[in-house]
Formats: sequence, structure tokens, C-alpha cells
Amino acid sequence: MSIISIQSCEWKQYPKNMNNKLHTLCSYMAMFPPSVPHYFIEKYSKEGGVVLDPFSGRGTTILEANFMNRTSIGNDKNPLAYLLTKTKSSVPQIKRILSRVENLEREFNQNLITIKNEEKKIRMIFSDYTLKQLVFLKKKLNWRRSNVDSFIAAMVLGIMHGNSEGYLSLSMPNTFSMSPNYIKNFVKKNKLRRPNRNAFDLLRRKLDRCYQNPKKRGKVFSQDVRRMTKVKDSSVNLIITSPPYTRVIRYGEFNWIRLWFLDKRGKEIDKKLFFSQSLPKYYDFMSSALKEFKRVLRPEGKAVLVIGDVKDRTSEKIFNLAEGVWKNCAQPLGFQLVEPIQADVISDNTKVSKIWGDKKGNATKTDRILVLRK
Repeated sequence: MSIISIQSCEWKQYPKNMNNKLHTLCSYMAMFPPSVPHYFIEKYSKEGGVVLDPFSGRGTTILEANFMNRTSIGNDKNPLAYLLTKTKSSVPQIKRILSRVENLEREFNQNLITIKNEEKKIRMIFSDYTLKQLVFLKKKLNWRRSNVDSFIAAMVLGIMHGNSEGYLSLSMPNTFSMSPNYIKNFVKKNKLRRPNRNAFDLLRRKLDRCYQNPKKRGKVFSQDVRRMTKVKDSSVNLIITSPPYTRVIRYGEFNWIRLWFLDKRGKEIDKKLFFSQSLPKYYDFMSSALKEFKRVLRPEGKAVLVIGDVKDRTSEKIFNLAEGVWKNCAQPLGFQLVEPIQADVISDNTKVSKIWGDKKGNATKTDRILVLRK
């Protein structure tokens, strides 16, 4: 099978975030840069067309589709991903967001908030002053029903933890959730203190940095990708997505701090999401997902899959997972390969490859782009 090298990746010419500030709302695991969906939306769809991302993550594809005057549909079973995609698919006016933040700030009374029942692993990250604000916001924001509250909740998740004064936590090496034991040892080793950060002030600063409002709005669902019953038959022009990697990323565990704010537990989320050490099980999962892709795609509709290479834990051998999906899943279902598989080497730290030290995941710096036609 022919493979096009990094030099042929035409999306490299675009700005990384496509000059859309809203892409910086909140970081997410294994996210692809907005330039990737922008390029393929422009290449394989027309204005007014329908673009679907079945594993929507932080909503990158959906936001680009909205900015490019396409009808977008997002889907993800992870409640964190669902919230982030929902937020970007229906952005409220900035005045409404500011007004809501100010009303919440006036309503907040730290003397009425108790944090004694919060777990130790959360209390070691935030000062009591800041944690009371987070507990208050956690209870007050009705993000499932209100797009204003959804936007504020997404901003909270975006500023929860990091290594600068723009975050609510003590200084942490990453914006994803390291394990509680890692954090405990990191705090002890570096003699860190929990800072008193005002969540309302940081929310206003975050809003100023990230707000944009695309004219187009989209729909978002939280269904099993193998049974997207809310997406009609032959209704989608283009699918752009990055399926889960085999053996690599636990989207729940690696986001346990943010999931706490959503009243969810990382391990429970991972049980509901697909994760398997078995390559045959992964191929079975992807075959079922591709059957569903075929159902919702229009005649001549296309699917763009961004699939990263993975490294075997024991042999250190690099495995071309995209080629495996093509040969074992897509081709047997009757899909056609639109263009040769492209290899895209990621040069920055957006890939999850060295986050757990000796227990690191097996992602590599190479993504491959698989373009299929129904």
C-alpha cells in the first residue's frame, strides 16, 4: 500500500488553530489540530453540507464545520467530550455569559458552602477558598439544559489545572489529570502550596481569551457510535473523526479531575467507553462503527479517519493501525480508498506518549489519514 509522507500534508500550511480562539476553550486528549478538519471539510464538502464527527472529543471538527457554514453533528459517549462539543455547537452571546458569571459571583457565599465531604485527592489540588467556589459552581451550573451554563462549565474545565496563574490549581506539569499518587509525590517533591485563586476572575479572563461565536449551530448526541439512532440514514456528506486508539488512552482516568466537576468518576467512564488490549476486539469494534458510518453516509459520501500508529509494549515494534483498519474493517465492508494513506508526523506535545513515565501509553508521533468512500 502506498503512503504519502509528511511533505504532502497540505493542511500543514494552515494556522494550527485556524485563528479561531474558541478552539483553546479546553485541552483534550489526543486531539488533532483544527487545520486537519478544516482542510478536509474544504476539500470534500460544500457549504450547507452535513459534517459528522462520531468521536467528537473537544468538538474541533464541529467548530470548524460551523465556522465554514456546514451543518455539524457531534457525538461522544464521554460526558466531558459531550459537554465540550455541546458548548462549541451552540455558543451564546458574550453578554449573557458575563451576566451569568456576575450573578453567580453575587450569589456565592463561602460561609454557606462546605467542602469537608470532598475527597482528599481533590482537596490536595485546590485551596479551600478556591474549592468552595468550584463546589458552588458545580452545583449551580445546569450545563445540560442551558447553553450559557454549558459555556461557563466548559471554561471552568479549561482553567481547572495547569502550571500558570491562569489556572485554579496548584502548579501542575500538565493540563490532563496525572494520577493522585503522582500529584501527591510531585507536590511533596516541589514543596508546592495551593494558591487562593478566584474562579470568577479567572473565568472572565478566560472568556476574553477564547470567545468567538460562529453563526452556524450544530447538533450533539451522546450515543454508542455503533448505534447512532439519532442520525438518519444517508444524511451525512462527510465524516471526520479520530477513533480511539487500541491500548493507549483511558479518557476517563486521564480526566478524573475535570470529571469530578461533572459528578463523574474516571474509572466508571472508562468502563462505558471502548478500551481493549485485544487487536481482534478492536477490529470488531471498528467494523461495527464503520457499518454505522456506511448507513449514515450519503451516496458518494466520504469518511476521513485520523488513526495514530501504536507501539507494542514488549517488542517496541511500531504498528500501522490505520492500514490494519483498512484491510480488516473498511475494505471487507465495501469501502473504497479515496487516496493513499497519508502519514502525518506530529512535532509538538499534543500526542499522549510520555505522560505516565514507565507506565506511559503506547501512542507514537505518527498519525495516518485514511480517506474512505461509501
